[in-house]
Amino acid sequence: MTGSTVIRRLVSAAAIVSMVGVGAACNSRDSDGGTGPEQTTATDATPTTTSPTAEATPFTGFLETVDGTKGIVTYKAELPQLKGGATAVRDKFNASVHAALDDYLKPTEDNLPVTVAPGALPEEERSRVSHIGSGVVAGVLLLNIYVEHAAHPFNTVSTTVIDAHTAAPVMITDLFADQKAGLDTVVQAIKAEMAGEDKLADQAPPEPVADQLANWLPDNDGLVFYLPVAHVLGDYYPVTVEWDAIAGVLAPGVREKLTQ
Repeated sequence: MTGSTVIRRLVSAAAIVSMVGVGAACNSRDSDGGTGPEQTTATDATPTTTSPTAEATPFTGFLETVDGTKGIVTYKAELPQLKGGATAVRDKFNASVHAALDDYLKPTEDNLPVTVAPGALPEEERSRVSHIGSGVVAGVLLLNIYVEHAAHPFNTVSTTVIDAHTAAPVMITDLFADQKAGLDTVVQAIKAEMAGEDKLADQAPPEPVADQLANWLPDNDGLVFYLPVAHVLGDYYPVTVEWDAIAGVLAPGVREKLTQ
């Protein structure tokens, strides 16, 4: 789904409902978006060399602040970015994150002014480079969107996972030996996690389709999925599916690739 289509649908929805369920797929497009001054904000990703062909300096994650006006869209965002490491991997990751921002810098269907700001989820989760490893690099971009005359602003989530050897995007469907069995197992595990969380008792679980599970990140404990929820809960809620719950459907070597 293109950013233009996403935001056009959200404009109408934001004015009449209190729940936004917009999924932004893991980005795989390059971008020519502009850059701004670097922030020295530290992330929780540990720098490491990614491959035998990597440059002398290891990858380092940081937040880049960009701001400006594009048409009637005013924006400020904190973009998770990489320094150092293999050029192709770094460039693909950085461009993919910029492309996720660009999706929200397009005019709405009603040509209403839009304000884009840094987003935050419950527990103060914000944009960050979440993982730097020998197998993949990963991060999440959180934005807060306000369309003029809407009842309230809403958060959006976009995750990026890039193979540290090939510089190719890693999609949720790449993780399983059998795609259908894998997605079915993930959803069952998500339902079990939601059942144990009081806040999510009345929220609808995702369907076992790639589009509804596209916002994910690797974690030491498992896969973190950002699920669309009611606006009062922050619009998105992270749920972790533990590795043991999906071990039987993962393709060979996937767990090691995502955690090393």
